[in-house]
Amino acid sequence: MNDHSAIRAQGLRIDYPKHSVFAGLDMTASAGKITAVLGRNGSGKTTLVRALATLQPYQAGSLRVFGHEVSESAQLIRGIIGLAGQHAAVVPELTGAENLYMVARLYGLPRRDARLATTKAIDEFALTEFADRRVATYSGGQRRRLDLGATFVNRPSLLLLDEPTTGLDPHSRNSLWDAIRALPTQGTSVLLTTQYLEEAQTLADEVVIIEDGCVIRAGSPQDLRQTMASTTLRLVTDTALTHEDADMLAARIGGEVGHSKGNTLTVTGQFDLDSAHRAITDQALSTQITEFSVSPPTLDDVFLSLTGSEARP
Repeated sequence: MNDHSAIRAQGLRIDYPKHSVFAGLDMTASAGKITAVLGRNGSGKTTLVRALATLQPYQAGSLRVFGHEVSESAQLIRGIIGLAGQHAAVVPELTGAENLYMVARLYGLPRRDARLATTKAIDEFALTEFADRRVATYSGGQRRRLDLGATFVNRPSLLLLDEPTTGLDPHSRNSLWDAIRALPTQGTSVLLTTQYLEEAQTLADEVVIIEDGCVIRAGSPQDLRQTMASTTLRLVTDTALTHEDADMLAARIGGEVGHSKGNTLTVTGQFDLDSAHRAITDQALSTQITEFSVSPPTLDDVFLSLTGSEARP
């Protein structure tokens, strides 16, 4: 049977001294795709990345990268993957170009090939403007871009990105997204963890949602949104909503409370803008509604529905 997965975990168990992170994780990530892993704080996203990078042992089950068992083929796997953790792993005293060349040499590339790989990474990741400056002078976004370029000098078959855009300003984040989006066209499969649902929705071909050490839902962003088969109404009020007001509104509209926090309420169900507007204007409330909107379900709605909380790092 042909296996077209870049990553396949079956019955994966990873134990820490006081608890198990995964007690039987099953998941796949397709080759040639960008797969995003979502989960609440402590759900094991970073642990999974570390295990795939041969940095975290596992106690049972199977974890394969392009068919190779991680626990049995660590040296081989290290040669075909790239890893960018949550913090840029670059040397501040060196220039960007010197960092790239150093990494290429550490991967075993001959001097000439290392120079070519450095030049190519500078071009592909738009580093030309600051490649000859010391990294100590870089902005956060420039460091992350350089870090991503460094993971790519050996042309990895699989790139592991652990929250690659955390802490970046919107411009830097969008710029890095462009670089990540292009990777599969160059033959690199990508697995990324993220705290930004917008990031998963924008970049990912596949999304895997982890909760309590298990995959609770997986599919394309579009497929996951369609599983809700409902519309989301978002309300903002001038004061905080009481539980009674939230329940009353949801019942009147004909939906269910999706999320209620402070003066913001979401209601999910099958309704249109006109019927929702009538229900809102007809209902006597202890607070005034200042704005409302109706929209199809987003990946945020799916995540909230499945886990009961927002994604956080």
